[in-house]
Amino acid sequence: MNTPSPRAKRPKPRSIGLSASLIFIVTLISRLSGFFREVVMADFFGTSTATDAWLMASALPNLLFSTINGAITVTVVPLMTQADAEYSPRSVARFLNEVFTALFLISAGLIALGEVFAPLIMHLMAPGFHGGELRLTIDMTRIMIPTIFFWGIAGLVVGILQEREEYVTPAISPMMVNIVRILTIVILGHFWGIRGVAAGFTLAVISQLLVTVPSLHKMGIHLHFRWHFSHPLLKKMINMAGPFFLTSSVGSVGVIVDRILASSLVAGSIAALNYSYVLVQMPIGLVISSLSTPIYTRLAQHHSHREDDTFRQLAMRGFRLVLLIIVPMTIWYIALRIPLLQLLYQRGAFNARSTALTSGTLLYFALGLPGFSLSFYLQRLFFATQDTKSPSRFSIATILINIIGDIILVHFMKADGLALATSFATWVNAALLTWKALQPRYNQNLQFRRTLTALGLAGGLMLVTTLGVSHLLHLNHLHSFIGLIAGLASTVILSGLVFIGVLTWLRFPDLREMEQKLVRRLLAAH
Repeated sequence: MNTPSPRAKRPKPRSIGLSASLIFIVTLISRLSGFFREVVMADFFGTSTATDAWLMASALPNLLFSTINGAITVTVVPLMTQADAEYSPRSVARFLNEVFTALFLISAGLIALGEVFAPLIMHLMAPGFHGGELRLTIDMTRIMIPTIFFWGIAGLVVGILQEREEYVTPAISPMMVNIVRILTIVILGHFWGIRGVAAGFTLAVISQLLVTVPSLHKMGIHLHFRWHFSHPLLKKMINMAGPFFLTSSVGSVGVIVDRILASSLVAGSIAALNYSYVLVQMPIGLVISSLSTPIYTRLAQHHSHREDDTFRQLAMRGFRLVLLIIVPMTIWYIALRIPLLQLLYQRGAFNARSTALTSGTLLYFALGLPGFSLSFYLQRLFFATQDTKSPSRFSIATILINIIGDIILVHFMKADGLALATSFATWVNAALLTWKALQPRYNQNLQFRRTLTALGLAGGLMLVTTLGVSHLLHLNHLHSFIGLIAGLASTVILSGLVFIGVLTWLRFPDLREMEQKLVRRLLAAH
């Protein structure tokens, strides 16, 4: 082992609150551009068979391969923390170059297999597709399969930047992807139809490296091929990658199974599942990810330096904050789903039928929003300690429950049943992860019963308020763009004030602390 050496070119650590705020602002812009991308897609193609074909073709490269991106990112962070603490800068560079080379070789093999066996894969994944629809799906799959290499490299680069506590650039890269995708949907989609959308997707995935790689170079890190795989951390990463990939792929596997079964349902079912799933994932990608990313990096550092008490305090505070944020968002999605869809999607090719088809799947996906959020956060809690076994075991159970639920419920509830099965499975995953998090290794002053009681009471009163105001304003029957915005804003503000008011009255600890910090900053500003 090399002698410990100080970290090279590491910026001065920011507070978690400041880091989360910066990530939130940049991610907000990226997510808005991503949502605008979905609006453009809905306007051009709606819930058509072409959209269904595109979504099925993108299932493998977009969902499964992007899981590689996430798995590599969360694997790199704790290993880079260990490498910085125990190895010289030269040894760290050797480790990164070996990872880069291994990714290139694995990606090349997978791309070759994907191109050759794309017809067989699509026959298995889309049993309800036939003729021209199936051929279109195969063509688009082959166009997008090469993105696996660029997803993997992007995951490595983002993991390095996050470990160096550089969060802004990784948060900007999705915006670049969305901008390129919007332009290609409009331009290439106009000339080449849905195949142009597939080509634009590949160009968009490549484009994110134009944003992230320069930031890596500024830190003095340049990735090169190294054909001697001898670094001890590389073997450790390989051992960790399998469980990480399995854990990260829970959502992707669920989406793929949903699309396989939905391929035999009424046209537009796959599109409805996609539009509602994108909406439900927005708060996770925007708010929960912004909160979890700096906490994850700091937890990995506390674990590496054996700061157990600080680790547990931060871990459990993050748990409470996730619930505090996601409970009101869940209520708004459930109670306001129809006016929300009318405001955001219903125009162009996305008509009233599309809204009716999507509102049911949105309802059942929204029921699982707390489960999605807690799973996202708690998996990173375990990753920070390099505990890969617990999340991977729970992930296997989640995938099996999701598949069984899909097969059963699709016969009774069609696309709605697929959404409900996914939500139920993610709740199981969240419950298992929470149970594990209550163990002494992670838990310190969780205040579990008090947290659930306060949030349950506040959430119940908020739900009543939301439904009452929505009914008084006739939100489900408004069609004016201005009227929908005004009605939704009024309902959200009034119900949000009820939620905050009840929690303040119950002296919810984290909310009280945030209010005190806000008051101090306002007083300091004056």
